[in-house]
Amino acid sequence: MTDATITRPAARERSALDRFLASIPVATAALVILMVLFWEAAVRKTPTIFVDELKWAQLSRAIAETGHAAQRGDPAAFGSLYAFLIAPAWWLGSTGAAYTAIKYLNLVVMACAAIPVGLLARRVVSPTGGIVAALLTLCTSAFFYATFLLPEVLAFPTFCLCAYLCVRALAGDGRRWIVAAVIACAVAALFVRSQLVCAGAAFAVAAAALWLTAPPRRGTWARWSLFDRVGAVVLGLGGLILLNSLASHHSTEWAVVTQSYKDRLWHLVLEAGSALTIGLGVLPVLAGLASLWLPERKNDPVWRAFAAFTAASILTFGAYTGIKAAYLSVTFGTFVEERNLIYLAPLLIVGAVVYFSARRPSPVALGVSTVICAWLVIAYGYQLGFPYFEAPGYGIAVMANRAFSWDQPTIRLALWGALAVAFLFCLIPFARGRLARARTALLGLAALGVAVWGLAGEVTSARGSAQGARQLASNLPQPFDWVDQTSGGRGVTYLGQQVGNDIGLALTEFWNRSIKHIWTLDGTAPGPGPTLTPDLAKTDGTLRVDPGLDYVLADNGVKLIGRQIKTNGSLTLVRVTHPWRLQETYYGRQPDGWVANQHDATYAYFGPLKRGVLTVDVNRRGFCASSAPPTPVTIGIGSVGLNSQRAAVVARARTVRRALLRSCRDIPPIRLHTTAPVAVSLHVADLVRASDYGIPDSRELAAQFSVSFTPTR
Repeated sequence: MTDATITRPAARERSALDRFLASIPVATAALVILMVLFWEAAVRKTPTIFVDELKWAQLSRAIAETGHAAQRGDPAAFGSLYAFLIAPAWWLGSTGAAYTAIKYLNLVVMACAAIPVGLLARRVVSPTGGIVAALLTLCTSAFFYATFLLPEVLAFPTFCLCAYLCVRALAGDGRRWIVAAVIACAVAALFVRSQLVCAGAAFAVAAAALWLTAPPRRGTWARWSLFDRVGAVVLGLGGLILLNSLASHHSTEWAVVTQSYKDRLWHLVLEAGSALTIGLGVLPVLAGLASLWLPERKNDPVWRAFAAFTAASILTFGAYTGIKAAYLSVTFGTFVEERNLIYLAPLLIVGAVVYFSARRPSPVALGVSTVICAWLVIAYGYQLGFPYFEAPGYGIAVMANRAFSWDQPTIRLALWGALAVAFLFCLIPFARGRLARARTALLGLAALGVAVWGLAGEVTSARGSAQGARQLASNLPQPFDWVDQTSGGRGVTYLGQQVGNDIGLALTEFWNRSIKHIWTLDGTAPGPGPTLTPDLAKTDGTLRVDPGLDYVLADNGVKLIGRQIKTNGSLTLVRVTHPWRLQETYYGRQPDGWVANQHDATYAYFGPLKRGVLTVDVNRRGFCASSAPPTPVTIGIGSVGLNSQRAAVVARARTVRRALLRSCRDIPPIRLHTTAPVAVSLHVADLVRASDYGIPDSRELAAQFSVSFTPTR
């Protein structure tokens, strides 16, 4: 509120001691909140979100080591300034120390969002209101992401800074603020996170709205005839059609969703808004939306700028979230994408403070806001994952479910109560008499309730994430950086087969910086970053590619000729000879020994031993369902050949065994004296879906397949 619209009484100049004493409660509150957030960082033992966290680790490590972004040694776009932000942490001695430093650095950076939020709030309310808004920002569900290696950590405070600069520019504070806002929005979208293009779009929409509704234009519009108004509407619709055409031409997501899935767009964005509303404790959203129309401040340029930018941000971020969520629901999976709406939380909190500072808010605006919030809170279900990564705002509902065993109807009933309490608090500005004199105490109670609600939900989500991290950590080979320690930090190449999206491999790569390449013999190596399939050059196991590194981390039945240094679980660190040469390998067998989701598998032994006994075991001992039909199996044994992909196959079968494989049974093992190199092929005629027989395995199973080559004198 400007000095033109309110006259402030002269205040007694405060001494330094007065200012210090007044800052103690604020500092204490901030310290308590930060202690909670730092505790969350301390108990999180390892990354869990892949491939995202591994990607940012790769990029930032490369920047720390070479000054340029790269993934697995190949140059890559840095993606976000976040990679540069966390890069110095990798200069610390170990991955563990670097990871710990990054988590705490993330929290400090994200907590800096409170500064521009406080400054923004002070433009429209009192200094005390600005402090309240800043502290409540630290309690939002956005801080769930603070302990992850994700660009949201930098994007959140960056947007808050953009919001402050945009409101200053829109309020007419000078050309330099316009320049600063434009530069900040451009940097945010181009170099921090592409989603922040929504900030620049909101700035443009708000500027256009303010220009169209400025007093000089209002007089012009009032003189327009009916024909003029109809023409303006037609031109506006034409402009929207043109914008939609341009957006569809440049964005596949926009084209697919707006043409075929508009209903899904609306549903998913409102569901994300529901999670945001619940995570904020209902009251900030209810009051924040009502603050967008305050008749008593309609001539205040600062409030008009804030209201226009907030409304435009709701529009732009809502459109982005709806389009992204709808597109993902078509191409990948259906999620509640509150993750893309967290940027609205500070604006709604500031709006709530503005609402409660008003002498007489609009009852109409409050009524409309109440209807919207009621729909958001009540009309949708609640995701009760522990945590639900894409929507941590559900944390408070998860807490009720886990702590009190509340089901969905009970949670909905409780949220009805929360909505009613929030509405009653929103009536405080209308109060007169004794209740009005208790206004400060009641608003303090409301702020405390919102802070506790927000922190409780955020901590619940963080606890769930920490629990998942502990479970992953308990299944990792110990110590986490055993490859680095054993190899002395010298370069290592991972080589396996049938890998897929293996979180264990991703974590091993994260914790062991000496792993430079992730390769597989069958092209199943996961991202992020480049991979390679080292084909066979000869039938004696010699590989066509040798990167010159002396260490290989072999996995899942892949063995190379060399000296085994250490075995940890399924992983074996081998000091290899050059050129690289396989000793033995499987193709098509998964880590648990099953051939699954395919009918064929191959084993090949290349050497260096030449004579021995080959033992082949094929069974379904791990699948016991008496009603499952048997399946024909064909086993072929012969010399090694290379197929068109230069992978090992049976060139000419000297021995062929056909049998009928039943569930919970095995085929009598085959033992054959032979010479190397030798290959074994397996073909299973019929696959069986384990889940059809009550077995908790989603795969289509063929058979368990194992082969050994025992040397003879």
